Amino acid sequence: MREKEEAFTLVEIMVSCAILVILMGALYGVFWGSSAAWQKGEARTRMYQNARMSLDLMSREIRAAFISRGDPHLIFKGNESFLAFISVSNTPNTVGAYDLRQIEYSLSQDRLCRRIKTHLDSFSSGASATLAEGVLNLTFSYCSQDQWQRFWDSTEGTPDDADDTLPEAVKITISTQDEEAREPPLILSTVVYLPVRG
Repeated sequence: MREKEEAFTLVEIMVSCAILVILMGALYGVFWGSSAAWQKGEARTRMYQNARMSLDLMSREIRAAFISRGDPHLIFKGNESFLAFISVSNTPNTVGAYDLRQIEYSLSQDRLCRRIKTHLDSFSSGASATLAEGVLNLTFSYCSQDQWQRFWDSTEGTPDDADDTLPEAVKITISTQDEEAREPPLILSTVVYLPVRG
């Protein structure tokens, strides 16, 4: 006589498949959630690093601003969204050599642009570079005698001679957003104090 063979019933197989599907779904949910959190953190970190590096570079160059009332090429001129000034900077590939350069900062669409003009008396527009992308807003304000202003013009012959100098400080505010707009905008600000030159 043949012994009865043990086997899984259809109900047991269906229950085990349902449990497996539930476990796989839960694992996928955990994986998807952690992946989304990682991508969100990466986007936030990139936004912060781009804005911070741009603010650091602009701060260093603004701190080295230089003007002269006897030379009309040596200026410091800006409004809320644009700044042009002469800065002392190191000459590339040369140890200990410095030169004057005209530097401009502006916002073009969503790009923070920096233009450098090395020959101040020529008509060339200089070289442009993008400092950061995904910039929603760039704002400058200028401090003189503890009063913040939206404009500054150190050029000779302005109606009032009060601003024919460098400002005491420049406040820079940058608002950035990640490429896919998954994160709320990040706003960073810094105040650059210019050295008092006697």
